[in-house]
Amino acid sequence: MSILPGPLQITGIVLSVILPLVLYVYARIGAFRGAGRLFRAACITVVGLFVLACLALPGPQTLDDMFGGALLLLTAILLCHVFWSLLAWGFPVTLLTAIASAAQPLTLEQWISAYMQGGDLGGFARNRLRLLVGSGMMVARNGSVTLTSFGLLTACLVRLIRLATGIG
Repeated sequence: MSILPGPLQITGIVLSVILPLVLYVYARIGAFRGAGRLFRAACITVVGLFVLACLALPGPQTLDDMFGGALLLLTAILLCHVFWSLLAWGFPVTLLTAIASAAQPLTLEQWISAYMQGGDLGGFARNRLRLLVGSGMMVARNGSVTLTSFGLLTACLVRLIRLATGIG
């Protein structure tokens, strides 16, 4: 019994590592409208390459090797989707669900109140600020807010990733 990964498991690992690169390349192409379509296209590409590897790699391919490689690739897709979702949609989707639950059109104040469960725009801003301060990205002192070095690093990293992937 060998504990080394089989050829298709290695393929799944390699394609898992390549998925962010495929996202980057597809974002540079500019043919995809929307972050969701871009992500789906990248996933279809790596899954297609995995299926192609299942058919084209020489030698006998075992079912457990195929299944293991597929699970490794699926895990990478799910992990990438978490980061992609946070970069592309995170906060706006939560705001969207607040307005979707309303039975009629809302004013800006009503929308924020629905999102904040009765709060106003000031409470909305304080809520967002509390999250940033609690995560160590900002410091609030004497009525002003300042980025910490961690916050600056995070903002630069997010900006770089958004720019590289064509999200923003």
